[in-house]
Amino acid sequence: MTTNGAHMDLEVGARRGGAGAGAGDTSVATANQEAEATNLRKDLLLAYKTLGVVFGGLVTSPLYVYPSMNLATPTLEDYLGIYSIMFWTLTLIGVVKYACIALNADDHGEGVLPSKKVYSEDEPLLYNQSATDRGPSKLGKFFERSITARRVLLFMAIMGMCMLIGDGILTPAISVLSAIDGLRGPFPSVSKSAEAMFADLGHFSKKAIQIAFLSSIYPSLVLTYAGQTAYLINNVNDFSDGFYKFVPGPVYWPMFVIATLASIVASQSLISATFSVIKQSVVLDYFPRVKVVHTSEHKEGEVYSPETNYILMILCVGVTLGFGGGKEIGNAFGVVVIMVMLITTILLTLVMDIKWRTAPVLVALYFIPFFIMEGCYVSAVFTKIPEGGWLPFAVSMILALIMFVWYYGRQRKTEYEMANKVTVERLRELLASPEVQRVPGLCFFYSNIQDGLTPVVGHYIKNMSSLHTVTIFVTLRYLLVAKVAQCDRIQIKSLGPNGVYSCTIQYGYADSLVGLEGGGDDDLAAQVTNCLRQHIQTAPSAEAELAQVDAARAAGKVHVRGKMRLYVGKDAGWFDRVMLGSYEFLHGICRSGLPALGTPLPRRVEIGMLCKVD
Repeated sequence: MTTNGAHMDLEVGARRGGAGAGAGDTSVATANQEAEATNLRKDLLLAYKTLGVVFGGLVTSPLYVYPSMNLATPTLEDYLGIYSIMFWTLTLIGVVKYACIALNADDHGEGVLPSKKVYSEDEPLLYNQSATDRGPSKLGKFFERSITARRVLLFMAIMGMCMLIGDGILTPAISVLSAIDGLRGPFPSVSKSAEAMFADLGHFSKKAIQIAFLSSIYPSLVLTYAGQTAYLINNVNDFSDGFYKFVPGPVYWPMFVIATLASIVASQSLISATFSVIKQSVVLDYFPRVKVVHTSEHKEGEVYSPETNYILMILCVGVTLGFGGGKEIGNAFGVVVIMVMLITTILLTLVMDIKWRTAPVLVALYFIPFFIMEGCYVSAVFTKIPEGGWLPFAVSMILALIMFVWYYGRQRKTEYEMANKVTVERLRELLASPEVQRVPGLCFFYSNIQDGLTPVVGHYIKNMSSLHTVTIFVTLRYLLVAKVAQCDRIQIKSLGPNGVYSCTIQYGYADSLVGLEGGGDDDLAAQVTNCLRQHIQTAPSAEAELAQVDAARAAGKVHVRGKMRLYVGKDAGWFDRVMLGSYEFLHGICRSGLPALGTPLPRRVEIGMLCKVD
């Protein structure tokens, strides 16, 4: 009986255990289903938002595509041929190229042209060893060996980015005016703002953009163009006002109002893309620093730049007044759209071959048809350069010159900083000098060098012959996360010399650096000092160091920032004089490299230093 009872108990326990395991599996499955449902709702909401932000320009193109056709005596064959080109352009460029291929070439969720993978001159272009065991492709090896090839590619990417910014200037003008008088632009406007799918990727998700385009935008445009074509086949001479004559009379005025409002919204697609382009270029140090505001805690690429916004507004109004609307703006717009598409095709081909290691046959199947198609469009719009098409080239060259000046100046300054940086050994030698005095007080000395200290430190110690009894060298580190945990934000270590420490403040794109989420007077100093005290408590001489920190804090706090300026020597050539002089002008009018930390103004000190460049 005992044995049978034990056996029954084991069976009951097994059944209970199995039931518990099944319940656990069910709960996990339920949680996964809820998570999938939540993600689907988010994607659908984002897809709805993309209809205005990303595709606003694309859906307003029916307003002026047919009026842009220069048809003297149109026939049935003309309209069928035009619609055929529209259909295949939307299908191949919109669906295949952008929605299915280009959206996969993102950079941490962003899809603008100046990806750091394309821009890098020092790293193998787009090559990711972990993605394949076959080693770099022949094309990848060529770019690794040739710095000239990398610079040519860099120039191409910069021009594509500048063209995209020019698109952001022209889109508001052409979109709004086209709703009123049917602007006449070149033929590639049929796929206008398709490039915004890629550029606005940072504001939305890949799945959301694909859902919106494939389920709503693409079929709607195909049907709209088909309806216009069917109407014009029966009314062959109405092509100059094909959209509004295509609309039934009772809904004419409501459609006019909706078209005008939609055209206003359409401007947002390329404006948002411009914000993304500028933000990523500033992060990569290819563009003068401007204010960038992250408008979402969930999407790192969802940004707004007030300074860029106002500049776009001024340029857009200037272009509209200068050209007076009409044909010239349309010509300029067509040039910039197709040039961005062609550059995207070339860069995406390199991504497929070098990073994705796609089979050469598939790369050729992508590159050849798209290059031929867009090459034909480019050859067509080049005839419009004298008639307004010169504008995007002028804007792009000016922006590219600004970027090149900034990049060249930053490179020369970085070379100087790295060649003259203060190491820990050099700092120990400077402080060991009998001429250097340790003055009472707590000093926060800001440095932008991760390995070593900025040359301004040595300049300050040698000329002032002093350093505060407790000095903390602070470096800011930007991370590609929304928020950094409070326990990980401030990292402190001792540098060796008495009373000298290094502090790294890590922050994400949604973090506030003003007071480090505090609200008190000089809350930054309070939080860093508290972290310093926690660090010191583990040291052998903790009691003496804590007393030193308390005494220094009581004596007063000061925040020191170094400001290095380039001085061009007499032996420098004219190129360096022009480029570095222009860089100093840009550097003087742009924002500080260190974000505002909310430190009190009376406690801020700026130390200037001239860097001689021959």
